[in-house]
Parts: sequence; C-alpha cells; structure tokens
Amino acid sequence: MRTKIYLLLLLGMVCTPDTNAQGVFPGKENLNGKDYFGLNLNSGIPSRYLENYWDEFLNTYGKTHSRRGVISVDRANVPSISHEPVEMLSQVSSVRNISHVFLAVKVGNHFISNFTDSTYTATENFLKEFSSYAVARDEVRMAEEYYAEADKNHKNLERDNERIVKEIERTQKKLEELLRDQETNKADLAGSIIDLENKQKDLEAAKGRIPKM
Repeated sequence: MRTKIYLLLLLGMVCTPDTNAQGVFPGKENLNGKDYFGLNLNSGIPSRYLENYWDEFLNTYGKTHSRRGVISVDRANVPSISHEPVEMLSQVSSVRNISHVFLAVKVGNHFISNFTDSTYTATENFLKEFSSYAVARDEVRMAEEYYAEADKNHKNLERDNERIVKEIERTQKKLEELLRDQETNKADLAGSIIDLENKQKDLEAAKGRIPKM
C-alpha cells in the first residue's frame, strides 16, 4: 500500500504544471481605483491557492488586511527592503491559467518603481523568496491531496474486503448446513432402503398366501 502511495505522489509531481516557471518584472495595476507602480510575479500555481500562500507569507511581516481583492500591510517589517516599516499593497489574479501577484511597496513617501534602485532589487528578491515558499507549500498541498485519495481508495478496498469476508463466512455457514442436511438425508435414505426391502418381503409373502386357482 505504501508503494502505491509513493507512486501516486511521484506521478502527481511529474504530471503537475511547472510551478517553478515563474518570473518577476515591473508593472502597474489599478487597486481600488488608483494606479500603482510595482512588481509582478508570474506563477503556475492556481490563484485560489496562491492567494492563500501570499496572505500567509505577508502575515509573517505584518498584519494583513483584505478589501475588494486587495491584500495590504500598513506597516510591514522587511529589513531586506528597509530598516523602517513599509506599506504594501498587493493583488492576486490569473489570466489563461497563469497566476499573477502584483506588489506595490511604499518606502518613506515613495512607491518603488525604479528598477535601478537597491530597494527594487530587494523587493524583487522578496517576491522570489515568496515564489520558493509558494512552490514548497503547493507541493505539500498536492502531496496531501494524493495521500487523501490513496487513503480513500485504501479504505474502499478495506470495506470491499470486509464485505467479501462476511460473504465467505455466510457461504461457509450455508455449506455446513447443507452438509449436515446431506448426512441426515443419507441416514434417512439408508433407513428407507431397509424399510423398502422389508415391505418387498411382506408383499412377496402376501402374494404367496393367495390360494392357487
């Protein structure tokens, strides 16, 4: 059974879309009616899962807030980007099976937009770090799903086996009853033969007592 589970896990990993095919690039998004410059991350992970991973990841840097699809952190502590708390605005979306994470980061009074700036590189690395985290989390999710499916199949097989065992027990019990009936029938048959022979003798004796004409 363990071998079957391992094979299912391996097959799932092989057949899964390449979630590592991800890239970070500059972009602009409209969040709650306002345009923001920031960075985009592409991912092959379905957006419904990626959004959960993103929220988990951001929560390690500060309390997240979600409003109209925009996930924000008012005061995120990300030392690699800034020694001071930064404001983060983000959104997770998907187009043609490709998921996108847009992140706008406000350092001081300005949002990061210049890719030659050191804070841009730090934010890019921040998204790449999330990318690795998301891939690892999604591998766990898929492994859990494959294990749950294997466990479900195992339990179904166990139920089938229990049903077959009970059916065998019922059949064996019925067979034992039939064998007992057969032994009883054999004894009755032997007695019937003796009775038949006696009745035949009585018949012949009765015929012998008929006067000859």
